[in-house]
Amino acid sequence: MIKGNLAKRSWALIALIAAATALTGCDNYKKKYELVYAENIELRQRLDASNADLEVCQSDRDNLLAKLSDMEKMQASTVTPAAAANTGFEQIGGISVERGARGEVTVRVPGDVLFASGQVSLKSAAKNTLGQIASVLKSQYTGRTVRVEGYTDTDPIKKSKWKDNEELSTQRALAVERYLASRGVDADRMYSAGFGASKPMSSKAKSRRVEIVVIMN
Repeated sequence: MIKGNLAKRSWALIALIAAATALTGCDNYKKKYELVYAENIELRQRLDASNADLEVCQSDRDNLLAKLSDMEKMQASTVTPAAAANTGFEQIGGISVERGARGEVTVRVPGDVLFASGQVSLKSAAKNTLGQIASVLKSQYTGRTVRVEGYTDTDPIKKSKWKDNEELSTQRALAVERYLASRGVDADRMYSAGFGASKPMSSKAKSRRVEIVVIMN
């Protein structure tokens, strides 16, 4: 009889332990669920805040782009007349003209138009071209400094009397400078320099050239 009671008590204790374990497990699960739920709420709040910040950034970006566009339009509409106008050399045939970033005007005259191969004496036809250039310099660029630059192709000097291409280009630049001075361009505001083959262009013919640069500042 005693053994039976003990057995019943043992089974009751086992059931109680099992029930307690089950309840503890539920509590742990509930705590984990509540923790995950709280983390999810926090993440959603952070996401909402991030989306709000992103909308503000996008709005600011759109405003800045609109202001930049307005500034570009304003800048384009307020270009100074000197920069917008043509250079005055465009009507002269056989040359090319470009305006640099600092406003300087470069008149490029092919060397083959100016000189015979290996020579520094101006051709007769070249004098007409340089005369027209001189007229524009005197009428539109009075008081500006003018730099005359000589260039050659990369072929080494073989038959002419010049030591090298740099010497040849220097003498050619000097010949052009002197002729412009003879046509009334202020000699005190001109100087020449020879660069030889240091700045080649897309072809040998284009590399042989004299550039007359009007400095605007």
